Amino acid sequence: MFGSSSAKGGISSLLRCRGVPKAKKRTIVVGLKSDNSSREMLLRLLNLVVMPGDYVLSVHVQEPNDTFDPNTFHIHEDLCKSKQVDFQIKVCAGERYINELSNQVRINFATTLAVGCSSSRPSYQIAGKILKELPPTCSLLVMDNGGKILLQRPGTSQEGAPIKVFQSSESSLSVSSSSTQSRDKYQIQKSLSMTCSSTTTSSQPNRNATFPRNKKLNNATAKSLFQRIACLESMGCARRFTTDELSCATDNFSPNLLTGVGGHSQVYRANLENGQLAAVKVLKNTRYTEDDLFQEVEILSNLKHENLIQLVGYSYSKDMQAIVYNLLKDSLKQRLKQLNWNTRMQVAIGVARGLEYLHSQTPPIVHRDVKSSNILLSDDCHPQLSDFGAAVVHQETQQDSACVKPIHVVGTFGYLAPEYIMYGKVDEKIDVYSYGVVLLELITGKRAIEKDLEAHHESLVLWARSLLSCGLSDRLVDPDINENYNKDEMKTMMFAARLCLLHSSSRRPKMKTILLLIFLINKAAFHQLYPALRRCCNIYDKMQNKDSKSEKILRLFEEPERWLELQRKREELLDGIGSEDESCLCRYYGSDSDAGMFIEDS
Repeated sequence: MFGSSSAKGGISSLLRCRGVPKAKKRTIVVGLKSDNSSREMLLRLLNLVVMPGDYVLSVHVQEPNDTFDPNTFHIHEDLCKSKQVDFQIKVCAGERYINELSNQVRINFATTLAVGCSSSRPSYQIAGKILKELPPTCSLLVMDNGGKILLQRPGTSQEGAPIKVFQSSESSLSVSSSSTQSRDKYQIQKSLSMTCSSTTTSSQPNRNATFPRNKKLNNATAKSLFQRIACLESMGCARRFTTDELSCATDNFSPNLLTGVGGHSQVYRANLENGQLAAVKVLKNTRYTEDDLFQEVEILSNLKHENLIQLVGYSYSKDMQAIVYNLLKDSLKQRLKQLNWNTRMQVAIGVARGLEYLHSQTPPIVHRDVKSSNILLSDDCHPQLSDFGAAVVHQETQQDSACVKPIHVVGTFGYLAPEYIMYGKVDEKIDVYSYGVVLLELITGKRAIEKDLEAHHESLVLWARSLLSCGLSDRLVDPDINENYNKDEMKTMMFAARLCLLHSSSRRPKMKTILLLIFLINKAAFHQLYPALRRCCNIYDKMQNKDSKSEKILRLFEEPERWLELQRKREELLDGIGSEDESCLCRYYGSDSDAGMFIEDS
């Protein structure tokens, strides 16, 4: 975000104002670029730093061939409204980027100017110029791509004071950068702290909270976790590897065996002593490393399912923390464009089965980071859900507790459910939402967040909703599959995605319902149900503003025992109901009014 941009002078427009508070406490100016990193940085700033009554002014300085769209900040606006924050976006045309930001600081008497930086250290020369432009009453806040505060100090006007870079501070703020390379950074860091709540009021961070550089587990917690893992080892569920064993298996962690790099880990291909091929995920040293390691090992050690990654073991020492899995070479994100429709259906069913298995545990397990890069594929494209570092065991009572424990908002921009971003609310429905985004990726062949400036859209969900609302669902289909797909399956997959992506979490179906819906349309024995499913999709298309009817449809799909009843009577369906399939459905459903509406209101 450091740099300049040339354009014409003057402010061109004041674009949006939402949620006017009773009294303004602080004015925060945020520099915005056209890339998605700026949006993510703004979202994190609103979550962590901004308090009720604050005034947030997001300033974008126009550039040649600018793609900035001020009408795509709906989540930011909703968050500000819920926190009673005054939020504005200004599009300016100034000769220099720094000058325009400092000008907005002075005009609005801002107390903070927040900008991003693509490197681990800000340019002393550029930071010095900004500080000299800022009055002492305004502090400059500079963040790197890891979410650390690199610089935070008052403006010096013409004082020219030296710059001191903070090395010990760990912030939950994200970053924005004008660098093209920074656009590959969409992973939300695990230092974002919120209070979990089931109400519609947003939780507020502790303004006086301190963040140590390296957080370690206390002795009691570490002892307890080691005792539990030792118990798992004795049962043969998890093997503890030494650093030397993993170093030997990866040829001293050779760069040639590096298969992937994430926001918090690096993955190496390994050849274990017994000849087994494995993947070694080496966790980067952060204040959450120990928590992530123990949590993932403990959860995976108790899970056995063909659509979940298999745990081989782990390593914990002063020098390294790592988790060892069975080896799968590629992810859905890497191979998506190569898959035909039947294979994509196979992946959709497999992932749904894995999630339904997690959610059926007692208590349920919430993955929290369902995305295409965390869905690994075998050679025959059998999917396995991976990366359980963010997974949590969901206790239903904790959402209603008055003394809730702070949670860390994790996940990837573009896949996160609205209630999770805005309020930190965690339950199985946030996985359902993320799965809906994966379904859209399977249908469209596009990524959840497009980084290509020629794509004409950034958010896959917003783009898909706009086409569906206009009745242009055919334009969603990936042209690479060359119309080699079953139209009934495609229509129902779109319908399932729309159910998963409902804004209200209470109206989203559970994974068992989505799994049953997708599974049924993939069975030849149930072709008689297709006309009814098509009618259901058509009804849904016509009912965007008719909550009572759409809720009836959702309740119908939330009762899978009815589908199971149809399955038990499949022989009768196959024996010649034929064109009278709708009457057959009515007979099975009896006089239920919801079923009547399902069939007749088309």
